[in-house]
Amino acid sequence: MSARMQVGAAAPALVANLITIPTQRFWMPHEPCFSLRTHGGVSAGEQWIYDGDETIARLEDKVVEQPEQNLRYFDRVLKPVVLRDLRLSPGGRPLFAGVQLFWILGGGIITSELLAIAVEGAGTDRLELTVVTRDPGHVATSRRVVAVTYDDAAGSYVYDFHAHLELHSPEVFDMAEEVAFEYSDPWFSDIPGPGVHFDGMWRKRYTHLLADNPDGTVWQMPINHHATGIPSPNAFRPDGLLTAGFDPGSNPAIQFVGATAESSSVGVCNWGYDLHLCLHLAREQLYQPICPRFRLRLCTDERTQEMIRSAQPVPEVTMGGHRELPVYERKTSFAVGLKLDEPTPGDTDPFVWEPAGEGTRWRRDYGRSDDCCLSISKATSGPSEWRFIQEGEGMWSEKWVATPTFRVSCFIKTDQVGGRGSCLALRWGVYNYPERFPYVRSTTVQGTTDWTRVEVEMPGPHPPDVTAVYIILRQDGPGTTFFDDLHVDILPNPSQALTEAT
Repeated sequence: MSARMQVGAAAPALVANLITIPTQRFWMPHEPCFSLRTHGGVSAGEQWIYDGDETIARLEDKVVEQPEQNLRYFDRVLKPVVLRDLRLSPGGRPLFAGVQLFWILGGGIITSELLAIAVEGAGTDRLELTVVTRDPGHVATSRRVVAVTYDDAAGSYVYDFHAHLELHSPEVFDMAEEVAFEYSDPWFSDIPGPGVHFDGMWRKRYTHLLADNPDGTVWQMPINHHATGIPSPNAFRPDGLLTAGFDPGSNPAIQFVGATAESSSVGVCNWGYDLHLCLHLAREQLYQPICPRFRLRLCTDERTQEMIRSAQPVPEVTMGGHRELPVYERKTSFAVGLKLDEPTPGDTDPFVWEPAGEGTRWRRDYGRSDDCCLSISKATSGPSEWRFIQEGEGMWSEKWVATPTFRVSCFIKTDQVGGRGSCLALRWGVYNYPERFPYVRSTTVQGTTDWTRVEVEMPGPHPPDVTAVYIILRQDGPGTTFFDDLHVDILPNPSQALTEAT
């Protein structure tokens, strides 16, 4: 089946291609003219794929700073080779924020060194870009060929990737009967939505990931940060799609071409819904040509809606035995919850409060200002906690200006709490690394008390590489504690702001 037949009819959102006169309408086909150009400015360095005079994707090979380096590359690929900000329709916004052009082979072997870039077809309707990379130890060489065309029937640019891999030493990997190599890690634009409300936040657009299973059924994953634990596809229907839905006229899709579909699996990252595309190879295949093939393109509105209607039920999703948990808000009475097997409601994609230890419970029959609160109740010694570890600029929130000070307050009520008592605490956090910063805690509350306001402040400047703050509601000892009416303020550090201003 051709790519044009696979995707289907033209998307109705493409009204830009209709010219209206009093009595007739004519379809004006788009005539692409592709090229790779280098932008100047302070320095000549940015390379863009153009369609006519419009940029549609950026070829990038530069040092990636924190927090993206830590979150996306695990500090293993300082200078990744990627395509960024890929547009899928003329005049449309970028729908893929990035596509990696290198292999991750395991054991720290990554074809991340750029050797060459070649371009064919400049000034035509088919641009072919070849990017050659290798790993520092010369175990393997990658030759990534990207053909850019335009499908007029679907109103979509098509980025066709041939991911050639030459293993100079297959013996490095052939001790196992099967290996899995990651051939790309595409990540969507606008997914996830903002983690919290803030001024100037981007618009949340999508609710589901959808994919064509080999048996003709449709897999779905609701977009929330905790449904990513459900089983992801281990194979796809030949030429099948994996798409995000639903935003009219702007549903980005990955198409698995031919035999690549049956040998590919996908892992969905709960940080930002990037898709780890892995190729599964038997031992003998390591000594043969390796070249998975996939495309990036639009999925039509009709196809996306049909996939949503026919999708299989979502498996049960739990965290610490909970199927629903309260979402994080900077001012909260813990009244708003998220069912973990459903898309997040509203215009954000918030994270939830996570229970840790014995006796944690989300109460919806008792509270200080309404009928909701968080509680810990147990007869044993030792700590239990409610934790939120995703507050900060690294988790889909606003950027930190200067070095922020965090001031957090809440109300605590206790009933026969012994041991070290109950408190509110903060600590700095670095993702993908062991926790290495101390608790900064409020006064502790013990015994039996009525609602008591506690506050803790953690001033900037933050330590290097830190991009988040952990908020912890803790009981260390037996008894019962209720936590309610949390309030988080993010304050600029006055001395640092003054220094930078002068």
